[in-house]
Amino acid sequence: KILLFRPEKNFERINSSAERLSIPKVPHDVFIDGLKELVKIDKNWILSEEGYSLYIRPFIFGSSECIKANSSIDFMFVIITSPTINYYSNPIEILIEQKYTRAIKGGVGFTKASGNYAASFYPTSLAEKKGFTQLLWTDGIVHQNIEESGTMNIWFRIKDKLVTPNLTDSILPGVTRDSILKLAKEMNYDVEERTISISEIVDSFKKKTLLEAFGSGTA
Repeated sequence: KILLFRPEKNFERINSSAERLSIPKVPHDVFIDGLKELVKIDKNWILSEEGYSLYIRPFIFGSSECIKANSSIDFMFVIITSPTINYYSNPIEILIEQKYTRAIKGGVGFTKASGNYAASFYPTSLAEKKGFTQLLWTDGIVHQNIEESGTMNIWFRIKDKLVTPNLTDSILPGVTRDSILKLAKEMNYDVEERTISISEIVDSFKKKTLLEAFGSGTA
């Protein structure tokens, strides 16, 4: 049986991103109905083996026939699919980034903008040369507060509390993040969304109250 993972939330997020990027919003029927029809066409790409899934990527780009530094008049909305396996098959090694910035307050860090990915490529490549898998991004002002990690929102289990950074306009509101919050609260876990500093995590590690850390995202 083919199941789609929270398409309505992805619809909401692409339009939230579109608004901030001066792109017209995608109509509900175009997104949802188009998505379902595409998955029907590509259903044979969905493998039944454990760990496989169909990766679905909707995106929008300006398509006006001009070159100028302002928003486009014409836009193209596209959905592509690809069979995929688990993005990370092993535990990942993370480097805390305190020089480069993925996103700044007042910017487009909360959107699914290609520039957010582009800003991460060079510092991530430097970390990979040191043997790390991904970066743990900190705030762009003092580089002391934890925001997110590479392709993921970040979580910590400190004592009996599940803690994750509260959303700001420099943190992507992950659909998987939202799902974990809802499930954890339904299962009566003590959950906190708040500012988390590097010093707090280091201190809780030394005191052995930091019990777990993990990332959440499509990958």
